[in-house]
Amino acid sequence: MRRATLGLVTAAGLLAVAGCSPVPAGAEDAAAVACPEGSDCFDPIQPVGDGGELSMDMGNFFFDNIQGTPVTGDVTVTVTNVSDAYHNAEFLGAAEGSGIPEADGGETGDDVVKLFPGEYTVICNVPGHRAAGMETTVTVYATQEEADAAAAELGEMPEEGSDPTESDVEQDTDASDDDSDA
Repeated sequence: MRRATLGLVTAAGLLAVAGCSPVPAGAEDAAAVACPEGSDCFDPIQPVGDGGELSMDMGNFFFDNIQGTPVTGDVTVTVTNVSDAYHNAEFLGAAEGSGIPEADGGETGDDVVKLFPGEYTVICNVPGHRAAGMETTVTVYATQEEADAAAAELGEMPEEGSDPTESDVEQDTDASDDDSDA
């Protein structure tokens, strides 16, 4: 029994010493050699999810009327330029391969932006536009449930299973009724 224990201790010691030996000169990390960053085979981390849609108006030094509650993934962003000058909507910190939605004056444009959950600063990257105040914030949610809850909290959509009240429904009046009151 003593010999077996001594043999195991000796084997463990040899393995520990072998693990401490220096790396031979010229050896490189196999993973880094196989697919170095910047090569055609390198794939950066990408968001996975349904994405969704987001729309916004933009004009001379502002973003406005932001509609949608996007979730992580490929988000189609549509911009409507209500001014005469070119503007764009760059999402700072978006995943590699993201587009930058843009539109000439009076036009609408869209592009796909790859977004992880979190809060993003959106700017117009035309020189001087961000400094003049063309910046906003957009929140991207991890799940559709989180997005729906946020939208309900902001009053953008009715809660599931709720019935619209009479005040929520636009009343359709007959024109002949209006004439009889006159």
